[in-house]
Amino acid sequence: MSPRPRPAVAIWRARSTTTTGDRLYLGYLLVAVAGVVVAPLARALWQGLTGTEGIAALTASTAPASAGLIVAAVWAAALLLGRERGPALLPPFLLHALATSDLPYRVVFRGPLLRCGALVVAICTGAAGLTGASLAHRGFASAEQAVVFTIVGALGGVVASAAWLAGQTHPRVALPVAIGIVALASGGLQSPALQASTPWGWVGLAYPLGAAPPPLGALVGLVALALVAVAVVPALLSRLHPAETAVQAARWQAATSSALGTEFGAAATVYQKAPHVGRRVRAVRPGHGLGVAFFVRDAIGAARTPGRLVVGLIALGVGGLLLGYAVVSPGPGWLLGAAAGLIVFTATGPLTDGIRHAAAVAADVPLYGIGDGRLLVSHSMLPLAVVVLVLVSAAVVVSLSAANGAPILSAMALGVTTLLLRIGQALKGPLPPVLLTPISSPMGDPMAAVRVLWALDGLLFAAVIGAAATVGLDAPLALLAAAGLVAGVIAQRWRHRA
Repeated sequence: MSPRPRPAVAIWRARSTTTTGDRLYLGYLLVAVAGVVVAPLARALWQGLTGTEGIAALTASTAPASAGLIVAAVWAAALLLGRERGPALLPPFLLHALATSDLPYRVVFRGPLLRCGALVVAICTGAAGLTGASLAHRGFASAEQAVVFTIVGALGGVVASAAWLAGQTHPRVALPVAIGIVALASGGLQSPALQASTPWGWVGLAYPLGAAPPPLGALVGLVALALVAVAVVPALLSRLHPAETAVQAARWQAATSSALGTEFGAAATVYQKAPHVGRRVRAVRPGHGLGVAFFVRDAIGAARTPGRLVVGLIALGVGGLLLGYAVVSPGPGWLLGAAAGLIVFTATGPLTDGIRHAAAVAADVPLYGIGDGRLLVSHSMLPLAVVVLVLVSAAVVVSLSAANGAPILSAMALGVTTLLLRIGQALKGPLPPVLLTPISSPMGDPMAAVRVLWALDGLLFAAVIGAAATVGLDAPLALLAAAGLVAGVIAQRWRHRA
């Protein structure tokens, strides 16, 4: 950091002093989390990659092209992420104090940019290094190839960091550029000539598979691209917009505050776009029956945020395909099923705003002259129809290719159960004060873990439901037990609704 902003940053950090005991306790927590959580997860990941199924995926004929497609998707995602939360951010007050001074932006935002960039580079390097090490461990690549691919991952991380900043400085251009990157990468999967002339194609050419070393031209191209990315950073920093950066900083502070309080739903709501399309279209249209009126109202309400709705529908389709492949795969597909459950649960968010509204006004004075239960059921018709339709359509595609009808039944069960889970989450309410009570035990106070489980119960239930849906025909009791548990949670929360 330049000497000029250093005193201001020191004053800002001095507002909450940390003692030696605080630092020692933080070190203890880091060591404990690393030993209890990180190490087992890393071991499980290594065993999964070096196992039979993991190596089969890493050595498939489509693995190099898939690696390039993943890199292109990461760069596109970095551009889109920069539109919402860029790497050049400071706390709102410190941002205002430094950004309105005579200091250049490249000095003000150098520190946070370097920290975020180092994190991105570390993640990309680790992913590439783990892939190369797995292939080298099983004898499918040499150690030199694994090292080269690790360096390629680091170069890709540098480009991703610059793309993240570019998305922050040019939010309007980021979306079409990201779409173009994904379209080119997807269209070039069957074109070797296009792969050899694109940055993500260079990553695929450097994939450590086989005895041949990666082409020198691909490595030189990636190095040149990374150098260009580093060179344009000062120019990008000078194009930062103070007002938009302040809005991003305020949103990030609000989201982190909610997340630290285990209010993850409130944290996600901070980044929810306000309705902006079809504001003059009348949503409530009486005269067609109460059920039709609620259906049309919810449909128009969801369409007023078209980007959110489209992403949700695409995610629903992806979740349905994942579930279908998990059902027809010869090996254990519970992991794919759990991922499908998480994706479907997340994707139903844009369709269940009406359910959340019905839960919010439950037990209050009836707004529409109907009871709470009927209001909740009326708002559930649109999401039920859309979720089941999209999931079943995706499952039909898998069923036709595999000549197996089981994915269709699993998709229907997953859709209905996930919608029940959404109703339970809408009725959840705030954190019960009893969970804030400390409890002594030989292992310390377990209530912190209990609060985290309470905050993440929706995701945990979604993963369990997705895993159970993959074995719905072979072991229907698992799916029935998961659905019964969700129904019990709904009944308990309905009785105790505020």
